[in-house]
This record gives sequence, structure tokens and C-alpha cells, in this order.
Amino acid sequence: MKIGIVTFTDGRARVAKATERDCRLFQERLVAYFRRRKHEVVAARKIVWNWETAQTEGRRIALAYPDVVVFNFCVWSFPDLTAQVANLIPEVPILQVGNILPSHPGWVAFFASAGTLDEIGRPFGRVLGDIRRPEVQRDVERFLDLHDPDQRARGERAAALLHGQRYGEFDGPSMGMYTGHIDPSQWMEQFGIHVYHRGQLHLWQMAQKIAPERVEAGLAWLEKHTAEIHWDGKKLTPGLDGTLARQVRMYLAMKDFCKQEGIDFCGLTGQLDMTEWPDLCIADVQEALLNDTADWEQSSKKPLICATECDSNGALTMQLMHHLTGTPALFADLRHYHEKEDLYDLVNSGQHAPWFARRADDFRRNWRECHIRPGSEFYFRGGGGSVQFYAAPAPKVTFGRIVRRRGAFVMHIFTGAFVAIPRAREEKLAKQTTYEWPHAFARFDMPLTTLRDEYSSNHIHAVIGDHVAALAAACRFLGIEPIVLS
Repeated sequence: MKIGIVTFTDGRARVAKATERDCRLFQERLVAYFRRRKHEVVAARKIVWNWETAQTEGRRIALAYPDVVVFNFCVWSFPDLTAQVANLIPEVPILQVGNILPSHPGWVAFFASAGTLDEIGRPFGRVLGDIRRPEVQRDVERFLDLHDPDQRARGERAAALLHGQRYGEFDGPSMGMYTGHIDPSQWMEQFGIHVYHRGQLHLWQMAQKIAPERVEAGLAWLEKHTAEIHWDGKKLTPGLDGTLARQVRMYLAMKDFCKQEGIDFCGLTGQLDMTEWPDLCIADVQEALLNDTADWEQSSKKPLICATECDSNGALTMQLMHHLTGTPALFADLRHYHEKEDLYDLVNSGQHAPWFARRADDFRRNWRECHIRPGSEFYFRGGGGSVQFYAAPAPKVTFGRIVRRRGAFVMHIFTGAFVAIPRAREEKLAKQTTYEWPHAFARFDMPLTTLRDEYSSNHIHAVIGDHVAALAAACRFLGIEPIVLS
């Protein structure tokens, strides 16, 4: 990585001259550290103390095209100098580093310049302390990891793919969920996404016209590849007139409609009108199949991201994650925290793509872990089944969620893991929430108190691997503030 370093000092000639030696000492410590870490370093030749040095050194650093620029504060400096240099490097991530020695008031300059960058709307990172200390080095490396140029390019490519896409809003968010509502004009202006609205009852009408042989093929495929379909003769019934067949018809109607209308990703309310009428059907199987990598008509297919409860900001989060990885993205409720085990039970009604059961390229291995169980009578009176399984363990998972704060988009991002626990224990824990839904047991790389204080949605999304830096870069590209919690 190429790192630029600019050191600032007092804007009075006499004081600047008197502090120059100390400023160079602190700058050389940074240079030595970064070179030991095999980074290419471009350090300012002059300590910035007036307009001329700010212009000269700011332009010199900008023309070196660094990946990151470090603003170094070891004594008091005038904050307007910080703004002038920042203005000359508009696209480069800035890391402020300040010492905390009582004899060298870099602490004061650090916070004054932080206020300046906040005032002019320039994002930046903060590290306080001597670069020779391990904990300070760890903070610096975290910032560099978050702004790795390769990850930044990945994130920006993923974000750019959103422009020109069509989002299918099939009805709207149910149950008063403000975090799922969107302004279609804002999506078009900020992301270039066209929101196409259609009632889900239109999809239900289309479902009635699906050819019987396509439905029969779907039922046969599910019978063959799932571990078991738990027919109960009431909620979940077999045959072309059965409740599972209704779900298969609805899935095929959605698949056809999205292809016909050029829908790239979508949200399906699934609630209330569809789930409360016994002659209709719940959406669990449909959503699982849309988000998955295979069906009976395509043994290998691209996931068509679908968010339940028409959670549109959830769908946007999932689509961005999908662009980064090419894999399905998780949709789940933050259902429960098992304090003794430090385990989060991430559950939702059929929304986990069966791919998560084993994450295998061969869909057969994934679906072999899945059971289709009768839908919850407590929550839904509509007939049909839920696809139930346990997500396979994964040592590193990236979790995230796009929401709005006072009308502006932010994204909470953090890492964690899907945890391996004995099957008997999985069963016991799953029965404490909603057993017939899929479960992912997770640990987060942050304390529960951070989640409590910062996170702002009942829904959570995830992809396998560490994609924090790329997601943060995608957010910056889209004008979304990334908030990294882990």
C-alpha cells in the first residue's frame, strides 16, 4: 500500500521553526513503522505551517496517488491547514494520528482538526498514541485493512452494479416496519435503482395459470431432494391440489414475472393478506427457492434476492452483499440471544437459502439437510410448509444492515461466525423459538452492549467471509455512511 504522511504545526513562523525538530522526529517514527510493514511511504518534505506549505505538500502528496494519507499531529497546529490539505486530496482516505504527551499538544490539534473535517463533511479515521506501542499499531492496521485498495475496488464495483437495476416491490412492508419502507425517488437519485411496484395478489392470479406439469416437476424435485416433507394432512398437504403445490405455483409465477419484467431483486410482503387467508399460502418455500442456487428447472442458477415482509432496505443490503460474493445472502430475524452459550439464534420463516445448510456447489448436498415442515399455525393460517435446516458453521461471516437515520442511509457492518454445536443441542435451542424455521447459530465480534446501543433493525443479513472493507467502500461509493461495529 502507498501511504502519504503530512505533519502539521503551529501557524506562526517563530513557533513553527522552534517545533520543527520534534515534528520531524514524530514523522520519522511513522515512516519507519510503515516501511517495516513493507508499505511504500511518501512523506511531506516540509512541515505544514502556512498556506504555502499546505499547498506545496498537499499537491506533492496528491500527485503521488497514495492509497491512504496520514495526518500527523504532534504539536498544536491551525485546523484550517488540515482543511486545505484535505481539499487537495479529495478521493483519498485520511487517518488522523495524534500523540498524547503533555509536553507536546498534539492532542489539542488532533481534536481541533477532527472538528474541522467533520464540519466540511470529510470522512476520516482516528488513532491516538505513540506508533511504537502495539495497541496503537493495531488501530492503524485496522484502518489500513478497512481501506485496502483492492477491497475498495471490489466494493465500488459491487456498488456500481446497482445502478440501472430494477427492484420489485410486491406490495409493501407489513406490520408498520419503518426500517423496511423506502422512498422510490431517493433510491433512483442515490443508487440509480428503479422501484417497480406490483401487488402480490397479481402474482397469485398468475400462479393459477402455471402449467400443471411444471408444478408436478417441482413437487417431485422437492420430494426427491429434501431430507423429508412432513405432511400433516392439514397445513401441509400433497398433490396438485395440495398446499405445497400452491407454494410451488407461486414460486414459478414470481420467477416468471421477474424474468418478464427484468426484476433484478425483490421484496415480497408474504404477510397478512397471503398468510391469514386459509385458501392462500405462506411464502416460505417461494422465498427460499428464489434466494437459492438451484431449482427443478435449473440445476445451477443465480440467486434472485428476495426479502420477506417486503423489507426493501433488507433487500438492498442483500443485493449489495450478493454483488460482492456471488453467493446467496442471509435474511434473518435477530430472534434470540442465548446468554450462557453467547449464541445468537438467527431465524426467519423460510428466508435462509438452503445453500447455507452446507454451502456446497452441488445443490443435492444442501437440500439433503432440509426438512419441509408444516407452517406455523400460531403465526400464519395460510397453508404450506417452511424449509427448515441449520446453517453450516463458518469461521468468518460478515453481517450488515442498511437503515436510515434522520432520512440518511447508514450501514451497520460487523463480523462474527456461524458456530458448530451438537445436533441435539441445536434441536433443543431451536425449539425455544420457532422450530420449523431455519436457524443460524452465530457469535458476533462485538459485545451485546454494542449491538444494543448501535444496531437498529429486527432483521440482519450476512455473507460468508470477511468483506468489511469492501462493504465499507461500497457504502462510501453510494453515499451511505458505513458504521463498523466489530
